[in-house]
Amino acid sequence: MQYDPQKDLSPAISSAPASAPTRMPTKSTVILIRWPVVLISSALILFRTSILPLSPLLDVFVGLYALSNIYLYFVSESRFRDLKFNVLLIGVDTLVLTGSLMINGRVETNFYLAYFLLIIICSIFENPRMIAVISLMAPFAYAGFFLDATDYNPGSYLQLVFLLVAGLFYGHFSQLVRTQRVLTERAEQRSQAKTELLNILSHELKTPLTVIASYTQALKSAALGEINRDQDQALAKVLRQTENLENIVNVILESASVETGAVAVHREELVLSEFLDELKQYCDGNVLNSNVTLVWDYPRPMPVVMSDPGKLKIILLNLINNAIKFTDQGEIRVSARLEPEHRKMVFGISDTGIGIAPEQLPLVFDKFWQLDSARTRTQSGIGMGLYIVKAFTELLGGGVRVSSVEGRGTEFTVALPAT
Repeated sequence: MQYDPQKDLSPAISSAPASAPTRMPTKSTVILIRWPVVLISSALILFRTSILPLSPLLDVFVGLYALSNIYLYFVSESRFRDLKFNVLLIGVDTLVLTGSLMINGRVETNFYLAYFLLIIICSIFENPRMIAVISLMAPFAYAGFFLDATDYNPGSYLQLVFLLVAGLFYGHFSQLVRTQRVLTERAEQRSQAKTELLNILSHELKTPLTVIASYTQALKSAALGEINRDQDQALAKVLRQTENLENIVNVILESASVETGAVAVHREELVLSEFLDELKQYCDGNVLNSNVTLVWDYPRPMPVVMSDPGKLKIILLNLINNAIKFTDQGEIRVSARLEPEHRKMVFGISDTGIGIAPEQLPLVFDKFWQLDSARTRTQSGIGMGLYIVKAFTELLGGGVRVSSVEGRGTEFTVALPAT
């Protein structure tokens, strides 16, 4: 019986989004539920029982507090999903709500107790409907126990509205925190499932490719018997396509590791000249077009730097292979230099290929972007190479830029810290 990783892992992955709570429109919800808080606090301050020494300043504060909720319309949505921002907002509103009760002058001690007890109760319950019911019942319960039926003071009824607003406000924010926590847990579970799937795919796809390449190489070298010229050419094509397929698998796994955050930086001492010599030896045999020359331009010796050699090799190989793919004649130049004054190393990969149109330049680092789909169908690649280049370059703390003239060639420049 064959092991099917997709069958084992797909339930874990597909069920996570279904059970995850729907992401609520946080910004609009917060602003909407905050308006009653602003209005009830302002009303308590404006209709205070006594004239205080700082009365004009209090009136100005009421206007500024109302403007604060209008200002929230111009704050980005992402800020409302930040726990620190929400805690700050709740803290400010709590101070204003409590202060408005004190300034109003009509509030008795038992109302403060009811106010804080309501906050605690609404923060405990997780069901939004239960929070709404408690918020609606709290004013009636307080009125039944503490209000005098013969007292028709409007301020007392304002306090009842205050309890309703406070219950809904704190209940909403406690629900928001719980929702964000659940969303984070679901995201971690999906990320873990993807990582496990990547590990299985890495083994299940790369192992048979290695076996195919090994046996094909053994056949081509006549280790298992003599072969004729046609067979040798056929085996060479099999080896070439096996290598292409392995490269595609590597690209998929590398891009997926970036998406899941499973990729890590491993910095170590790196002798640049030795690193580039090994890269040159590896790449020289990849240029099958006799009309294209691969030129290496870097000084010798080059100093020792701290970097991640594995990711640096992936960055440069992707750029070199991309240049080879789209250059029919001329040269591909790989240059490297160290800028000690800026404490960075700069790599350049330029070609004399078909170039990129100006309107396409902003898109070259997007996922699945391909310059020429008709041409790419005859080459290996899925449009993820440059996306990985940008992701790995930024992961190493550097940057990459591109310049191109359509029909005359393209140049990529990668700048990385040298420490």
